[in-house]
Amino acid sequence: MRGSVGIDITGRSVRIVQISRKHERLFVPRTYTRQAGSQDSSAESAPAGSLLAEALREADIEPSAPVVVGLPYDKVFFSGFRTDLAKQEDVRRLLKFELEDDFPVPFDDLVMDICGCRSVNEREREYLIAAVSRREMDMCLHELRETGRKCVVLSTDVCALHAVVQVACPDDSGPSMILHVDGHRMILGVVQDNDIVYARHVACAEPEAATLVREVELARRAVFGRQGAEPIPIFLSGPNGLVEELSKPLASATGCEIRRADLWPHVQSSQDPELGGQYDVALGYALIGLGLGSDAPNFLGADVSQADRTAKSRAKHAAAVSVVLLAAILALFGAKLFGDLRALKVEDARLEEEIRAVFTDAFPDEKKIVNELAQMTEHVKSLRKERDTLAAAVGQRVRPLRILHVLSERMTSEKGIAISSFSIRDATIQLAGTGRSFESVEQFREELRQVPEFASVELEDVALSQGSDRPAFRLLISVKIG
Repeated sequence: MRGSVGIDITGRSVRIVQISRKHERLFVPRTYTRQAGSQDSSAESAPAGSLLAEALREADIEPSAPVVVGLPYDKVFFSGFRTDLAKQEDVRRLLKFELEDDFPVPFDDLVMDICGCRSVNEREREYLIAAVSRREMDMCLHELRETGRKCVVLSTDVCALHAVVQVACPDDSGPSMILHVDGHRMILGVVQDNDIVYARHVACAEPEAATLVREVELARRAVFGRQGAEPIPIFLSGPNGLVEELSKPLASATGCEIRRADLWPHVQSSQDPELGGQYDVALGYALIGLGLGSDAPNFLGADVSQADRTAKSRAKHAAAVSVVLLAAILALFGAKLFGDLRALKVEDARLEEEIRAVFTDAFPDEKKIVNELAQMTEHVKSLRKERDTLAAAVGQRVRPLRILHVLSERMTSEKGIAISSFSIRDATIQLAGTGRSFESVEQFREELRQVPEFASVELEDVALSQGSDRPAFRLLISVKIG
């Protein structure tokens, strides 16, 4: 059974949902809420980290379950970026230069990721960029590490709500809105082609229908324009009482169909705790941890400095492993080299014995043996001189091996000469073959004329072979006698 934990953090509360999946069925074993002590507006500035640490200590969740968390809604910033680039990796390279002045945080302290994309026209696309402060992100991760938990995804609440809608209503693929109200915040998102293309957070202690209607109208016009601001479905999320109170006024004022973003029927079982809409954001994070819904932005993966630190750590580890492996390889190589050296010494001694035995058998009359190889070389030279003298005395005859040697020396690759037939009769040589061109054949004949052993070299015939572009030739060579 696979499981995941989603954590929804605000300035006033921390909500935790643990969800499991078995055989395509979802289960919610437990939920947990930790509220801040004060309920006034000043509580918004209370450190969310302390609430998170207390909640994780008190919540009875599995220690090994992966954790997906989002920063408080007032710590995440959104901006639209229009470009004609289609690849997201190309877009990421431009963000630092194009959006440097769009966020209320120093750009070097920002971590950004892409929430979604929509086509504006045939050439332009608009990307929704989400950004968080690296300092805030590191504080949240530090609190998690202090409790022994490991965060696998750090995303944003509008993406969590989108995951809930996708799982609860998988067949709704047209344009829609996601609206979450829970008594102290409003989260609004516009979805087109299954991508979040607009997002907005508003502090809203007592949500009124008029405020929500105005935000819905602004979002429709921002995405679709004044002419295309037609009613689209609104998935309403939040505590059940608020949802029931706001559904009818919203539907009447906007002309939009109001649908409940309710995942309860998908996870309902007699053992599960009852889910309320106040857990929708935490539930969405848990769904992201299970890999459900669309690909949500992950600030952990988008943090270049974190990636650099991870890369450096991996590089150090790889370097240490490489040093150990290199030492092991050198040790093995040294042992093998030592063994090979001993084997070579044995082989050298054996060869010396064999050379001495061969020398003794070949020259039994030689009594003084100082250097077997040098002495054998001298004996071979003397024998070769005797053989040459004997060959000269035998008589003058045409030697085929010498003729072949002379021909092969002049059949260089650039001439492309190929010999097809060769015959010797008395002092006459008949030679047939092909060349790369007529010029190469003529050059071959002229070089043969320079051979001292040849009295004459005549070209009997030369013509192109049938079906070939190589000229065929016949040579008649006379060899000098005496």
